[in-house]
Amino acid sequence: MTTRPQNWLLISFDQWRGDWLQQPWLHLPHLKRLAREGWSIPRCYTSSPQCVPARASWLTGMRPSALGVTSNQIYTVPADAPSFARDLRDQAGYTTVVVGKTHWTPHEPGVDLRDNLPLLRQLGFDRAREIAGPRALTAVECELTDRWREAGVLDAYRRDLNDRYRDGCLHAVRPSVLPDALYPDLWLTGVALEELARLPQDRPWLLWVNFPGPHEPFDVPQSWRGRFPQGTIPPPEPRPTDPAELNRLAPPGSELARKLARWPEGLPAEAVQALRADYADHLALLDAQVGALLAALAQRPDGSHTAVSACSDHGELLGDWGLLLKGCFLEGAMRSLFVHRAPQPRPPWRRWRSPGQRAFGLTELLWSAAACVRDPQGGSFGDQIQSLPRDVVVEFAAERLVVR
Repeated sequence: MTTRPQNWLLISFDQWRGDWLQQPWLHLPHLKRLAREGWSIPRCYTSSPQCVPARASWLTGMRPSALGVTSNQIYTVPADAPSFARDLRDQAGYTTVVVGKTHWTPHEPGVDLRDNLPLLRQLGFDRAREIAGPRALTAVECELTDRWREAGVLDAYRRDLNDRYRDGCLHAVRPSVLPDALYPDLWLTGVALEELARLPQDRPWLLWVNFPGPHEPFDVPQSWRGRFPQGTIPPPEPRPTDPAELNRLAPPGSELARKLARWPEGLPAEAVQALRADYADHLALLDAQVGALLAALAQRPDGSHTAVSACSDHGELLGDWGLLLKGCFLEGAMRSLFVHRAPQPRPPWRRWRSPGQRAFGLTELLWSAAACVRDPQGGSFGDQIQSLPRDVVVEFAAERLVVR
């Protein structure tokens, strides 16, 4: 067994619920295979159930409150903040590449994400090809919006999103107006394959592929619709009907109480069925992209020396309690995906025992994976995470939850 640093293919998603992987009705062959061959953490919790604080915490290893950002707001990760990517590059000689959505800088109108390259280099990345999420892509400029403009679909995309969210509606479900080749998650796979082919074979590397899905809008392309008929998908968690219980779980003034006030009657049942079906179809699309990346990795001479991790920044409520999005301490919002596979099959005496009901923090898991690939002699991933804190802290706005 080699002791030199391992390559690392890190695949992340935006808003993939951690409990929507090991569902028997979900056909996700590639991610489920990764989970069988490696470590799958069923109770993985984000550091914050919104994009900006969660992603800043990912990279830096710091709690959102320590970074001064506990909800989505205009924020830039400081150039001198801790970064596991910088540690891999500067201390262990890695070539480091990031593609896709990072959200470490503001996604505001007039921003060109290519202007972030100097900052991303300071944070530890040799190369970066950054895009925004599906809603911010109507406002920012990047390589993908250039392709949309060239294909004559940018204005149609903007009109479609404006119409989807008209009058505050968040649950419109219909196919994307984009051609498949320019749908963000499908286009990004091509970019990731290009960068994978460019990586060296004589030194270790990190390739971080940040898919912007399955973040709403619920708009999976027509060619991917209908993979999971609505009748096969379990219903969401119902809202408690006992007023005393509801008041205990969502006391007045809490973030959850404010969220309930936004949807006092919940969402229409037919809308919930449609959005859950679209979300499941989107997971199938993303699983296929993972398959394409793994197939290309297997063709590389150093493919067997590459660890693979998959994670998500937070979840999505998908109709739980009649709610959408995240930004609260319900399980559907806080639970993240996390899977890690070591480069080669583990000997039987090193097999991982299921973590059962123990909770883990996503940020700590990512930094543990980084430590494993950098120093394989330091112990397996399973060994590494046994020493992690048993209390997991989740922060949002002015609230903090400790999961034990």
